[in-house]
Amino acid sequence: METPSNPKTEDYTYKQGQYSPRKRKDTTPKVNPQLAVELVFQELKRVEAYTKRIEDATTKKVEIDRGSLESAENRLKNVLADFERQGNRMKNGSYVDKNVSMYSILCAVFSLLFACLMCYLWVDAAKDRDNYKRYYEYFQQEQNAK
Repeated sequence: METPSNPKTEDYTYKQGQYSPRKRKDTTPKVNPQLAVELVFQELKRVEAYTKRIEDATTKKVEIDRGSLESAENRLKNVLADFERQGNRMKNGSYVDKNVSMYSILCAVFSLLFACLMCYLWVDAAKDRDNYKRYYEYFQQEQNAK
């Protein structure tokens, strides 16, 4: 039996009764070249359509992002302008904080009410003193006489 050094390249000869490999059938499908080209072009068109859709969506996203960025920038500018206005008011002395002014007004009102109450009690006590003054003087005279 002959054994070649490289069975792929050399032609072998087999003795009778020895197993010989069957010829392989060609399993590669036969393709119509024109049909293959058409299929490739269809696939390319589909890829181009997807690419176009992705580009359009990206453009819309960028436009939306740009719009939201501009609106956020405008809001920030408004807030900064408000801070500047408040700073100018504070520099000019015309700035009044609403909470502080409300507490100040409440304190002033309660102070006035308390002052009015004290005045009323003082005046009432003075009237009583005037009413009882003659009795007090009489009692004092009797005490001194004893």
